[in-house]
Amino acid sequence: MDAVQLGPFLIKKTYLVLIFSSMLSFLYIAILLRKRTKLLHKVEEVLTSGLLIWLLTYKFSIIFFRPSILWTNPYGVLFLTGGTEGVYLATFVFIGFSFWRFNISNISLKTSIVILIPSLTITSFAYFGIMTLL
Repeated sequence: MDAVQLGPFLIKKTYLVLIFSSMLSFLYIAILLRKRTKLLHKVEEVLTSGLLIWLLTYKFSIIFFRPSILWTNPYGVLFLTGGTEGVYLATFVFIGFSFWRFNISNISLKTSIVILIPSLTITSFAYFGIMTLL
């Protein structure tokens, strides 16, 4: 079975693994910035907003790749995702949004790179590593 049932909810294992690998990434950031709490709160705010934008971009990216779905199957927009292309698009939007928000928050480019690049690497390696074991 490729899903876990929690009461009335059926959650795919890939989503649970993605959530866990994202939590590992947040743990890295918390350890990295444990002595700079103001910066940690700004970074958490930016990344939380970025994850919401990533989720929305991934979910509704099917409109960009198959715009005819709006006329042929409008409810399909709610139930279908953008697939692999949607993941790539959402990741690029997330990276661009995060760098833009870090720039607005007066966080240096060096700090932004030290936060984002290892975080994305940790998330992707943890996700693919765990998915290989499952």
